[in-house]
Amino acid sequence: MKNLFVLGSIAILLACNNNPKPGEVSVTSNDGKTTASIDANKLVQASDDLQKKTEELQKLPPYTLEQMKAFLPEELAGAKRAKFSANSAMGTAYAEADYTFNDSTEISLKLFDCAGQAGAGVYSMQYLGMMNFQSESDDEYTKTIDFNGGKAIEQGKKDGSRSTLTFLAADRLLVTLEGENTSADLLKKAAGNLNFK
Repeated sequence: MKNLFVLGSIAILLACNNNPKPGEVSVTSNDGKTTASIDANKLVQASDDLQKKTEELQKLPPYTLEQMKAFLPEELAGAKRAKFSANSAMGTAYAEADYTFNDSTEISLKLFDCAGQAGAGVYSMQYLGMMNFQSESDDEYTKTIDFNGGKAIEQGKKDGSRSTLTFLAADRLLVTLEGENTSADLLKKAAGNLNFK
């Protein structure tokens, strides 16, 4: 079933391909302002990786709310934690904290525990599904980057008003840093200082 989905996805992408290159599919919007490219070979590999990692995650017991709360530092990139919340719903734990620099600059840290059936689903949809995907328009971009020995998804507005960095930490935590009026470089620096042990 998995391979049928991958092959179907590749067939659709190839049908939409405006400028074929070996192993890569590029799609441009009708107005010509947005382009997206996906490496079809990496899509197949990602599907295999997804199956393996999903099976591993399903076997892990979910973190407690206290464990999730402990991953939220009191300070991030020089800003104090302004507020936090932690909850558990439908078999997965989630924690979030905001770090305010001033009236217009803030970083939000969001953590999903990808353990168990529900958590593995979050991992599949919100992280692995975006791997090897690139998109760019006049205003914003999305790309997969190398980060801390793994892969991360970087998204942002070109005017610097919003940046997002999403990556997997400790082999089970889906980490998203969202910045208002912060650069992607600041998010990477902040992420590099997080401790998930």
